Amino acid sequence: MFDYGWIDTHCHLMDERIFRNLKAEISSAENVGINSFISSVLCREEYEMIKLPKFQKFRKFIYWSAGIHPYYEKSSENDFEFLIKLCDENKIVAIGEIGLDKRRDNHEKQKKILLQQLDLSKNYQLPVIFHVVKNYYELHKILKDNFPKTRGFLHGFNSSQAVFENFSKFDLGFSLNFCSSNPEVVKNIIRRGFYFFETDAPYQKEKGSKEEINHLKNLVKVVENISGITGIDIEILKKKQSKNFRMLFG
Repeated sequence: MFDYGWIDTHCHLMDERIFRNLKAEISSAENVGINSFISSVLCREEYEMIKLPKFQKFRKFIYWSAGIHPYYEKSSENDFEFLIKLCDENKIVAIGEIGLDKRRDNHEKQKKILLQQLDLSKNYQLPVIFHVVKNYYELHKILKDNFPKTRGFLHGFNSSQAVFENFSKFDLGFSLNFCSSNPEVVKNIIRRGFYFFETDAPYQKEKGSKEEINHLKNLVKVVENISGITGIDIEILKKKQSKNFRMLFG
């Protein structure tokens, strides 16, 4: 399925800040060796955008995940039927990003939608890309009690050693970006071996960056930072990520 150069496991190509300069963004990324992207689709409006000719030009490079986000204001549980349609038509490679976000005071609603989507991932045998903000304990409990065999990864992981250890008991990987700032946890994630790299572009700019947004090309800088933390050559990190993709996505 994938051409195993650098792979950005999580970005938002539908975001206007990327979309309006899509050709330039992808060309700049290609110039530094990035040749595949998994872009997250988060609402009905974005579901429809997949069909645009602008994206068809890059269909060899772009793969889609889709899900009802717990925080993004345009995401809606009313889009669930569209999500099923994307699964039926084999338009997506993963369910996500989905999860729990404590910044919104609608926990029961988030939990209900999450359970529905986890059930969908199980029925269609699709991996899950998780979004979690200050609610790792509850997600761990949900998975343990209901979906302990869920495959996928936690995107933009930036939590404690204890949280890392708890989720390592599942068949889940950890995706790292500029916000993954705990050196010891990063080292342990790389040592465990089931890891991925992402930009989350246009979000999650590098600390101190003067750029308006985080660009797709910055994936290489993400991995350079991780290489600096771990002392592992970037080519070794890239090769391992490729093996992880083969294992997760086939």
